[in-house]
Amino acid sequence: MITILLLLSAGIVLGLLIISYPRLHVINNNLLNWAIYLLLFLLGISVGTNQEVIRNLGKIGLEAIAIASLSIAGSVLLSYFLFKRLFFKHEK
Repeated sequence: MITILLLLSAGIVLGLLIISYPRLHVINNNLLNWAIYLLLFLLGISVGTNQEVIRNLGKIGLEAIAIASLSIAGSVLLSYFLFKRLFFKHEK
């Protein structure tokens, strides 16, 4: 845990140092995208080698679709009501 906090702190300090160099900021964004792609690829390998996950993929997929759909619906509804409440003040 201490390693994670130290790496995060070092990243914050480095980010504060390079924020004034736009070229380094672009390079950082590109590296970040590639790091995310690599992590997703490695996660895919991990899922592909887990036989229990592969056997239950149909069930897991349906649950994931249900959770994602309900989360999106809830977010849209809450955003709609908050938008109406905060940006359209009805005068009586």
